[in-house]
Amino acid sequence: MKKHLNILRTISLTCAVAGGLVAVSLPYKSALAAKAPAPATTNAPQTATDSHKLQTLRGMTPPDPSGTEGGRKVDLMTDYVQNRAAAIQLGKALFWDMNIGSDGNTACATCHFHAGADHRITNQLNPGLSNTNANVASLFNKPFAASNIPGDVASYTTKSGGKGGPNYTLKKTDFPTHVLADPLDHNSAILYSTDDVTGSQGVFDANFTKASQSRFDNCTQLPDGVFHVGAMNVRRSTGRNSPTVINSAFNVRNFWDGRANNVFNGFSPFGNRDPDAGIFVTNDAGVAAKVRLALNDAAAASQSVGPPGSPVEMSCGGRTFADIGRRMLDRPMLTQQKIAPTDSVLGAFSGANRPTYRELVQKVFQPRLWNAKQQVALGGTPYSQIEANFPLFFGLAIQMYESTLVSDQAPLDDYLNGNRQALNDQQVKGMDIFTGKGHCVKCHAGPELTNAASRLRFLPGGRVDRIEMADNLTTLHDSGFFNIGVRPTSEDLGAGGTDPWGNPLSFTRQYNTMLQGAKVPDPFTVDVCTFQVPLSPAVPCDSSLKPKVGFRDSVDGTFKTPTLRNIALTGPYFHNGSRATLQQVVEFYNRGGDERGKDANNTSGFDHPAVNQHNASNLHPDVKPLSLSSTDIDALVKFMEVGLTDPRVAWERAPFDHPELFIPQGELGNENSVTAQATDLSGSTQRAADAQMAIKPVGAEGRTVSQGPLQPFNNDLP
Repeated sequence: MKKHLNILRTISLTCAVAGGLVAVSLPYKSALAAKAPAPATTNAPQTATDSHKLQTLRGMTPPDPSGTEGGRKVDLMTDYVQNRAAAIQLGKALFWDMNIGSDGNTACATCHFHAGADHRITNQLNPGLSNTNANVASLFNKPFAASNIPGDVASYTTKSGGKGGPNYTLKKTDFPTHVLADPLDHNSAILYSTDDVTGSQGVFDANFTKASQSRFDNCTQLPDGVFHVGAMNVRRSTGRNSPTVINSAFNVRNFWDGRANNVFNGFSPFGNRDPDAGIFVTNDAGVAAKVRLALNDAAAASQSVGPPGSPVEMSCGGRTFADIGRRMLDRPMLTQQKIAPTDSVLGAFSGANRPTYRELVQKVFQPRLWNAKQQVALGGTPYSQIEANFPLFFGLAIQMYESTLVSDQAPLDDYLNGNRQALNDQQVKGMDIFTGKGHCVKCHAGPELTNAASRLRFLPGGRVDRIEMADNLTTLHDSGFFNIGVRPTSEDLGAGGTDPWGNPLSFTRQYNTMLQGAKVPDPFTVDVCTFQVPLSPAVPCDSSLKPKVGFRDSVDGTFKTPTLRNIALTGPYFHNGSRATLQQVVEFYNRGGDERGKDANNTSGFDHPAVNQHNASNLHPDVKPLSLSSTDIDALVKFMEVGLTDPRVAWERAPFDHPELFIPQGELGNENSVTAQATDLSGSTQRAADAQMAIKPVGAEGRTVSQGPLQPFNNDLP
């Protein structure tokens, strides 16, 4: 019987696993090809002491959201969903449906089709639009040496010597994107470095006009000043790499900067921060009235309602979620895409007779959310109640679908459940390095292998921590979010940024506001007795203690710790996609990151007067030279490649099977010239024609032997 996640207790930032038991050899490829192991007996409830060790995810399930609606207590299955199986069907269909995009060719899955991540290699580059220097943000191949990076060099080309920029096809020799004369010295001479990001291509630059029942929304195409080849627009690319959605339902916050709130408001990614958020509920008089919604443990729902309205990822600019509902509700599910008859969720709909989304919504959700006769107003525009509540339906359905994407059958899970044959000698050595001198477990602990998940869910006061930084000064920071020196902080503030209303994304900075007696948008508490570095030597800890107002924080340039489960299949790595292999990732950590300067004064620092932070360093204390030998590195890489890969994910077996998908793999042509879309030949703004790649439908049995398992990102690169 599966345990709910709430039986867990605190998960420490550090742990140690006893290893060294002999096991038979299990090479990477054969591990992916192996059958999934039989389910093991689930663990007993974890104690605080047990939680200092790596934990199996087997038997854990993400919790159902619960919270308040208009001030009254509510939960998912009592107040919103009346059919769980149908809700999962709806969520899977919406996630994979290309018609959600304004162009009729972009689904949520378009950026999450390969082990939950994006493996495309053409037209994936972004010039670094998150840079705090607006003059630099739109420049590909930075044609100058940055004055704030000691020893920086200009980057006129990619590392391989290619032109780079829009519609460029990445190569193996383009990685890593930061190269040093001495790979073990992060302050040695820079041979090559770029601030360009490997992101995910989305849509063309356009403004929304109106929803259309044809395949495409009516939009006005705009000349794109950044993403173009010659005078022709290509698809825009995101400013951060796409993380996997597998196991993401466990995260307390989603997106790299944490802006997808733990609280789902039924309308946008921002939880209580959004003053306009609300859902429409039919009252006793039969009229749809707007009420505030706050469902906790719903970061996957919050994340899911962001990209469909993004003018970079999936939408023409200015399109609302109600517009998406208007377009989609009377469409049959997945009209352009095949479904395998053996699909574990959608197999019953593999034929031509498929339900419309309106029919599914009405089957899944309580009538009070869609049965009002009168229209409601959003931004002065009238919509039906079912259209206005479409972000609620979309978010909760995808939350429920993603909650089934639990990857808990990796060899590590078998090993931790007592099967000492699950890892061989080299992999056990790698696990010991992971939990020991490699310091990996200090950020990647617990069942999900990230400190941004269960540990924060069950430490109500632990979302803010106090640690000693690399410069030996104490600081407060958001638990599970770290600055590891991948790129200078000035290029992307991460969780140090703000939401659209100017509120800090960081809990730590909100805490400072709380100490001043002001209100903050996110509901959370801080327990100083959980701090890694206590405020005082008082024993037992005095929980009434408070930091001084204006305390130092280390928030700028921090990013959510990603899960390492299935990490071999989810490259490229880091928030900027700057590494193509796990070997390159380990080499980065072995030299102590890529920050330039000394521990007390380096490129991880940032002068942020708006929040009174003038830090010369924001570097996490465990980012330091590790002195790993080549044998150590090989063992650590092999542990992550083999020990953390669930064969069901690699072979796309249920629940990781999926419908057909057509995705743009860049545009017809190359980085120098492209072919125009035929529909644009008479227009003033021309778009390039897509070079499409077909992802075949896969049923519950998974990929065929001839197809083979999914492969690492580096294998796709020429």
